[in-house]
Amino acid sequence: MSRKWQIGFVFIIMYLSLNHLMYPKLIYGLTEAGHWEVVVCQGLLQITLIGIYIKGLSYFPQQDVIDIYSKMGKLVAFILLIPFALSLTALIGLDIRIHTEAINLFFLKRTPYWSVLVLLFFITTYTAMNGLSTILRSSTFIFFMILPLLLFIICSSFMNFDWHNVRPLWHPSLDFLLNKNFFHLMGYSAFLPLGFMTYKTKLTFGFIFLEWVFVMIIFLSFTYIPLLIFGEESVVTLSFPMMEAMNSVDIKWVMFNQQTIFLGLSLIGFTIIKNSVLLWIIGRIMQKVLKWKRAKASYWITASSVIAFILALIVPSRSWTETFFLWCSGVLVYFMMIIPISILIYGYVLNRGRVHYEES
Repeated sequence: MSRKWQIGFVFIIMYLSLNHLMYPKLIYGLTEAGHWEVVVCQGLLQITLIGIYIKGLSYFPQQDVIDIYSKMGKLVAFILLIPFALSLTALIGLDIRIHTEAINLFFLKRTPYWSVLVLLFFITTYTAMNGLSTILRSSTFIFFMILPLLLFIICSSFMNFDWHNVRPLWHPSLDFLLNKNFFHLMGYSAFLPLGFMTYKTKLTFGFIFLEWVFVMIIFLSFTYIPLLIFGEESVVTLSFPMMEAMNSVDIKWVMFNQQTIFLGLSLIGFTIIKNSVLLWIIGRIMQKVLKWKRAKASYWITASSVIAFILALIVPSRSWTETFFLWCSGVLVYFMMIIPISILIYGYVLNRGRVHYEES
């Protein structure tokens, strides 16, 4: 299995992990009709930024985002990347807290949530400390183990569909484009890690485009499965629409009679891989930007994990967790805009200067 394909699997896993729980709920809050329009518009915005990002990275072969910003100056790298690492730390804490609450709600109702938090943080931190190669190998195993389950639950949910709920198919206007929550959806993008993982691997836009198409199909599934089962009026009242939709499907002829178990397995696997990647990125940023000789990347990973765990532990309720998560995703939108565009501009200027020098 080539490293390129493994990075592709991580790309898909991170997107699906971010969009298991909160994404459908935000879509339902943006429009009452034509939900696919929101998904497609959001996807087109993301693929545009991905194209800019890959083009910018192509100017700097064998280098990651940290190397590129270090070229711009230590101060630039510090100002942009340290807040980015802090935002990722908050995202990890809140994301694991939300997934823990979903696990408690559907599987472990009598288990205290802090014990699930400890387990998830321990596995995630251990995986991150073993480095990118371990994460990539793990992602391959989890991808091929969970993908059939995911496709199965999508297909099995058809039996509960009421196709009348799909209407109206069209939204009369695109006013959701001006809603701030539409841009908050950008916080559920997972393309920025590509710039930290691909310094040894050259990715093409065509390859990532294929992965993006797959992700978009799953996004549409996650949006429309709860909608077709419960209808517009009911689905907006649910905390975790996709989990509730799977909980409503009951098949007697399989060993697991509730599809929520399948979704829960994928939820745990995807969450561990995604947050391992984010912790690994944080360790790499802190080590290369701060350059404290005695502080290894593993120390930074452990410290960030402890901070994220404390954050996940002290958030008082689910409503506060969702509110903080929304704020955190809003902050990440800034980095998703500024990092691809600044790298493209810097790469273009350097490349143009190099061409002029060679011509003269």
